[in-house]
Amino acid sequence: MAFAAMAPPVSRWMSPEELARLAQMRAQQRAEQFAAGRWLARRLLAVTLGGDASEWLLSAAEDAPPVATHTGGAVGMPIFVSIAHSGDHLACAVSDMPVGVDIEALQPRQHLGTLIEATTTDAERAALPALLDQSDAEARMVAFFQLWTLKEAWIKCHGGSLFPTMMGNLVEAVPAPLASANGLTWRRKDAVLALAAAAPVDEVDLPDAQGWRLEARETVG
Repeated sequence: MAFAAMAPPVSRWMSPEELARLAQMRAQQRAEQFAAGRWLARRLLAVTLGGDASEWLLSAAEDAPPVATHTGGAVGMPIFVSIAHSGDHLACAVSDMPVGVDIEALQPRQHLGTLIEATTTDAERAALPALLDQSDAEARMVAFFQLWTLKEAWIKCHGGSLFPTMMGNLVEAVPAPLASANGLTWRRKDAVLALAAAAPVDEVDLPDAQGWRLEARETVG
């Protein structure tokens, strides 16, 4: 991954906890993704909140989002961080409220129709007719990944498990004006990026963003 190569040697800025986790990774791509994501998060923290990237510390628990702290202790508010990667694609978000980000490379999925039926609700299929349009394979795939990335981002923001959330349709996402949206998606060439937040994201000024309203739902049966 090109971004990982741009970072200084990890021994200069990773915590012992992060270095220990990195050492356990046997796949080179996974190790590069981890290093690139951690450096991108530090760069974003420095640009957003100040200080040098190497002055920011991130926890490294495998089953939880990283917690950010500054070595100078100057930041007096909670900082929420979310990191996502898919192949060579990398995304990161930092915020003063819970936030989740996900990115997925646009790749054809086998049995996409069955997957759409299992992971989308009636309201979602009504709002995104492309999900059922077999005449336009690309539009169908993009619509599916918009919902998939939104729900993964929701999980990262609010907690939960992937399989029960997706297959149980525990979260519903429908298009919404930016003023009331708590989720955003972007199409970037061969990838879809999604952001989910604990509050409306109308102050996020990014071009080409599509707004969504995500709501937890109760299922019957």
